[in-house]
Amino acid sequence: MKKFNGYMAGVNIGGWLSQYPQDANKEYWDTCCVPTKDIARIASWKCDHIRLPVDYFFFESDDDPGVYAPDRIAYIDMCLEECKKNGLNMILDLHHAPGFFFALGDKNKLFVDPALQDRFVAIWKFFAERYKDEGDNIAFELMNELVWSSSEPWNDLWTRTLAEIRKISPDRYVIIGSNNWNSVWELKNLRLIENDKHLIYNFHFYDPQIFTHQRAPWDKVQAEYNGYVTFPYRFEDHKRFFELLNYWPEMMASYEIVDKEFIRRMLEPAVEFLAKHDIPLYCSEFGVIGWADEKSSLYWLDTVCDIFNEFGIGHSVWSYTGFTPLFKKDENGNKLENTPFIEIISRM
Repeated sequence: MKKFNGYMAGVNIGGWLSQYPQDANKEYWDTCCVPTKDIARIASWKCDHIRLPVDYFFFESDDDPGVYAPDRIAYIDMCLEECKKNGLNMILDLHHAPGFFFALGDKNKLFVDPALQDRFVAIWKFFAERYKDEGDNIAFELMNELVWSSSEPWNDLWTRTLAEIRKISPDRYVIIGSNNWNSVWELKNLRLIENDKHLIYNFHFYDPQIFTHQRAPWDKVQAEYNGYVTFPYRFEDHKRFFELLNYWPEMMASYEIVDKEFIRRMLEPAVEFLAKHDIPLYCSEFGVIGWADEKSSLYWLDTVCDIFNEFGIGHSVWSYTGFTPLFKKDENGNKLENTPFIEIISRM
């Protein structure tokens, strides 16, 4: 099977140039992530890449579309240069696109507004031109977590965008994500272009979310349930969660216990995709929330990474700056590397 070589074990740098506080300013961007320090640290973990999420409005104003702020683009350049110095590759991920953000549902306008689609294509033409002299050390992930009623409008837009990138950068690695928050079950609905040897298909993996996102305050059901969930767990022990969700998973009939075999079942669409197509697969996000039981979190991460590595699926954990606890504090409040977590996510 094909591998996405050079992008097999990585770390997201979320919350820096994407999903940052509304009052973020230069001081925030200069201190939230310090590439000269943080990129070197990730390299010391024996990872081979980072994923850099960037929101379009970080560098482009809706009042002045097509004009990209040089002082903001400089942060991306700086991150790339530090990656090169430290032997890491970098994925540039458009986390929030013009007219599209995964949390806005049918309020998104990208797929019904041709002007926004033109802006989307223009952004990627800009980056293709800017980094055309780079090699495989930078890859483009065109959009984060599609959520739409059909994959076809996205298939039309990404193939159009890819065609423009290929005019400038024929061999640039380009990553295409699936529908429904990059669900592994939606890979089958992506348009296939098997003769493009630098096209990578992508999914995210946080299953089961009752465990990985337990008590997440931004999730209404998780917050209302407010339950402590271990891994493995019994469906029967968390019936109220599914009652709140008003959804009874089909797997409940055949999986009394959610364990390694359940995770393997949830990743079957990825394995089947690899068996059918001569195309690498990549998981650009996976992880478990920081206040989950540590023993359970390590077991879940170990299970998922074992399957990824068994089938040659590249992956990057969410995230260096939060969610999966890659750092912890000692009794004096000092920030320390969380070695057991890092050893698992950096395996390849």
